[in-house]
Amino acid sequence: MAMCRNLLQGQASEWALLRRHSSEDLFGVQICGAYPDTVARTVELIEQECTVDFIDINMGCPIDIVVNKGAGSAVLTKPMRMKGIVQAASGTVDIPITIKVRTAYFEGKNRIDSLIADMGNWGASAVTIHGRSRQQRYSKLADWEYVYQCAKKAPDSLQVLGNGDVFSYVDWNKHKAECPELFIHNWSRSTN
Repeated sequence: MAMCRNLLQGQASEWALLRRHSSEDLFGVQICGAYPDTVARTVELIEQECTVDFIDINMGCPIDIVVNKGAGSAVLTKPMRMKGIVQAASGTVDIPITIKVRTAYFEGKNRIDSLIADMGNWGASAVTIHGRSRQQRYSKLADWEYVYQCAKKAPDSLQVLGNGDVFSYVDWNKHKAECPELFIHNWSRSTN
């Protein structure tokens, strides 16, 4: 995941994350930022300088250094800012914009189910829902029932991916059978 601010400042280590290898048929990059204008400038620069198939905005990263800057899962506490970021990004580029979220910032205060119907209208092509809150980090099992609930509420135009605690094809098959509307990441834990 590249930080918008660092990309805009031209940090070589961040730009190195955006290099596509010739063997990659499908290539997307993940960024995070706290403000619509910063994210919009970043996605515009990525579209101009890189060959990517989609840009994912990480609104789920629980790491303190990211959250303390108002990015990552900190954005979950500000739904209007979430909307502004997605609208600014999707209105700036032709590349599909996807978002990554957690169930909420605080444990027991899930909020994605109340926002998911609007995410496609904001301009997101897909949303990945990590089945834990920011507060939980990785301390509890992912809440797949909640992920299913969100997937069932999503408009047909918004692809919903589930994430968290998929350790084998058995887990994948179980989730897919229980919620056919859902696309499922096939790795056990995302870094965010």
